[in-house]
Amino acid sequence: MGETQKKKSWWRDTTLITMVSLLAVVSVAAFVLHGVDGLREGGENSLFIIRQAAPALFLGFILAGLLTVLFPPRVVGRWMGDEAGVKGVLIGAAAGVLSPGGPYVMYPIAAALMHGGAGIASISAFSVARNIFTANRFLVYELPFLGVPLALAKTLSTLWLIGVGTLLVPVVFRLMPRGAQEAARSRIGGAEQERTE
Repeated sequence: MGETQKKKSWWRDTTLITMVSLLAVVSVAAFVLHGVDGLREGGENSLFIIRQAAPALFLGFILAGLLTVLFPPRVVGRWMGDEAGVKGVLIGAAAGVLSPGGPYVMYPIAAALMHGGAGIASISAFSVARNIFTANRFLVYELPFLGVPLALAKTLSTLWLIGVGTLLVPVVFRLMPRGAQEAARSRIGGAEQERTE
């Protein structure tokens, strides 16, 4: 358990370090260009966004937590792990197409799948499919507002991108620096490792 905790040290989390660095750069730029008023306005806008997004984020996190109970790591790993092959990719793509809600729901679900042991290709299929085509968006928004011909043309002309994205993401991932790969892989299956220790 100690080793797992070391891996989760905040100062080793590249995502957190990147976000803090970006925040520092943008804050300095806002101060230089707009002074204290710029920082104050940015803070007010941030609070407004937090108030708007907090309920959906909160519910998304609860949903992700419950999904890890309903679909424990051994189940996710068996159906969507690297060893699942094409079956895992198809399940990931289907989950992406059928998943409800916006990014506040999608990314907590993706995180739950990732922590449960889903493989890179399956997570890629879920994420790419979710961003390109969802059944809910197609039926509720695209068909009524765009009409059947345009909605179908748009869908049929972009569906192939799901396959291309799913194939390319693992390839590009392998080209990343080894440290970045290890950091990402430490997140994948992290829940299973913690439960077995």
